[in-house]
Amino acid sequence: MADSSPTPPGYARPAIRRRASAHRDARLPAWLRRRLPWIAALCLLAVVLAGGVAVGFVTGGLGSVPDDTLVARPLPSDTLVYDRTGQMLVADLHPQGYQHYQVALAAMGTYLPAATVAIEDANFWHEPGVDPLGIGRAAWTDLRAGAPIQGGSTITQQLVKQRLVGDGASFTRKLREAVQAMRISATYPKAQILSMYLNDIAYGNAAYGAEAAARIYFHRDASQLDLAQAALLAGLPQNPTLLNPFAHWQAARQRQRQVLAAMVRTSAVTQAQADRAYAEDLSPPAHLFGPTVLDLAPGFMGYVSSQLARQLGDVAVQSGGLRVVTSLDWPLQQLAQSSITDTVQANGRRDVSDGALVAMDPTTGQVLAMVGSAGPNVPGGQYDLAVGPPRNPGSSFKVFTYAAAIESRRYTMVTPITDAPLTVKPPGGQAYTPKNYDQRYHGVCQLQACLGNSLNVPAVEVELGTGIASVVDEARRMGAPPFQDHGGRYATDDPDTSFGASLTLGGYGETPLQMATGVSVLAAGGVLHQPQAILSVTGPDGRPLLQDGPAAGSRVMDAGTAYIVSQMLSDDANRALIFGRGTPLTLRGRTVAAKTGTTDNFADGWTVGYTPSLATAVWMGNADHHPMVEGTDGIYVAAPAWHDFMAGALDRMGKGDEWYQMPADVQARAVGGGRQVYFLTGTSPATPAPPLPSWARLGGRSGGPGPDAPGCRTWTFNGGTYWACTPGDSGLPGDPGNGDGGGGGGG
Repeated sequence: MADSSPTPPGYARPAIRRRASAHRDARLPAWLRRRLPWIAALCLLAVVLAGGVAVGFVTGGLGSVPDDTLVARPLPSDTLVYDRTGQMLVADLHPQGYQHYQVALAAMGTYLPAATVAIEDANFWHEPGVDPLGIGRAAWTDLRAGAPIQGGSTITQQLVKQRLVGDGASFTRKLREAVQAMRISATYPKAQILSMYLNDIAYGNAAYGAEAAARIYFHRDASQLDLAQAALLAGLPQNPTLLNPFAHWQAARQRQRQVLAAMVRTSAVTQAQADRAYAEDLSPPAHLFGPTVLDLAPGFMGYVSSQLARQLGDVAVQSGGLRVVTSLDWPLQQLAQSSITDTVQANGRRDVSDGALVAMDPTTGQVLAMVGSAGPNVPGGQYDLAVGPPRNPGSSFKVFTYAAAIESRRYTMVTPITDAPLTVKPPGGQAYTPKNYDQRYHGVCQLQACLGNSLNVPAVEVELGTGIASVVDEARRMGAPPFQDHGGRYATDDPDTSFGASLTLGGYGETPLQMATGVSVLAAGGVLHQPQAILSVTGPDGRPLLQDGPAAGSRVMDAGTAYIVSQMLSDDANRALIFGRGTPLTLRGRTVAAKTGTTDNFADGWTVGYTPSLATAVWMGNADHHPMVEGTDGIYVAAPAWHDFMAGALDRMGKGDEWYQMPADVQARAVGGGRQVYFLTGTSPATPAPPLPSWARLGGRSGGPGPDAPGCRTWTFNGGTYWACTPGDSGLPGDPGNGDGGGGGGG
């Protein structure tokens, strides 16, 4: 397999040393064979001495000599991305076909430097940058072997060749190489020269430098290489193509034997050690590996990379040698991925092929887990659906509507809302008639039950009574601005007046990241912490480039509103009418707030929810927008994934049953049969619902039962008139369906 690795900026490919002449077997006179090393040495010495005398001539007459300091400039290096502990490597970012990690000589272990010196330049520690006798000895060794065995140039010359003058065959180039090798040898310590060489040399298969070679070929650091591994690697730079162990295994093994023999000659190892090393099995694929892509959290890494690129530029991200510590909690990330993948696999019969999840710490905004897809092999697996494109959130958007309603003080959690046929026709607009999920009407329900049971008609009434613009503003302030689609271009800055009544039913786009951010505001008692994925970034020199501590957050909602909405979303009784009790929206032994969402055509299923320590949004569906099987609601596909993740994550976090203290601007009262409800200051059970706009018509018999339909009942309580068609207790005050006329309970 040919080596197709690209040449990095500022890097000249190493010369491919010529193979022996076709006439290498020709017999030479004995006197010539004896004197050949000295003849070669004297010839080169003459060239070097001439070069030393003619430095001024070279620099002045044959062109400028490159700046010596360029050899000390590190090559472009991979950016390494870690989880929040700074220990777990989750991604290695680099250009395709190029990997490099700058490390100190002390971090390369003992064997690889020793092997490199032995085979490349045995006199390295004593020569002045060039070694005439060494070149003579190498020529004699090659002649006797009938093949190129030992390097002719010194390590310093090869470094100059790679970084400064290239590998052309001209006399001028060779003279520059020798002159600059001597200058560099006089300028830099030998250990630094060896370090620069080992960091720069190409080993093939995308590996530039010793550390990259160790990681690619043996999946370990250079300091952890054993003698056999180091000897194999030390032989590759002579010709990374012809010695490629995946294409020319026997050639690579023969070169390894030569390296070990050189180490024995230089007393770096004993013959017994060399024999044991050569006997070690390093054959691929069990013991030797090729380049791989390290990206353990693709969706999250796409999000992090885009943020890094905006702040530091694309080049820095791919080859800036950055060390990035992220907010990712690796155990939670693994749990999130398995929750999505397992749920997709379990729902193949519902035609569900993909999903996404975002989990945040609501107290900091730090993104703890982000899953952009069920896997790389599912349809759409190449997309990061956690951050876009937007999908319609269905009824999960109602959390913003009801938050705006409570915050407006026009509604309370027990405000009676009529669930009856509704037609909305704003001036200049088309008529719109919302329908409930079950295609029925349910009479009058308390606002908290309308929310918990996800009744669409009451949600539109509450939206209109609060004001569509107020709902848009609420979502925007909570970090979840709804998207509008402008022919494939999504925008979040459209005028408030451009949104229609379908907003509350999820008629406009959201992303899992935005929905998680939105509910995290409720989880944080009304404080918005913008999503944070990057904790720190340091440059290759260890200098901090970015350091983000926990943000203070900004209050976007009063604590009382957040508390009341959380009480409504956490009460399982509020969901009983439609969903029953004990659904995946509950967590055994824990209080948790949750809301589902499903689009009308069953293309999207959602669940969002939170505790004081964790806020999570889950989307399920198909990347190409084709619908799931009819009837596939968020409660069936998104809620199980959300439930599994939340339960497992809170266990791993060591969080038990935790909830909120009642804020000072909230009063608790017992209503009806003793059920505890909560009111903002200035509101009470008697707070009337606001009137609907004149262009909204509520009532009639179209589409479902009315108060006079069979099985429905009407009653008065505290001056108000109520009706319901639900069996048993509706949860409305004074409902005679509870058996004692006292109201309360149920819902």
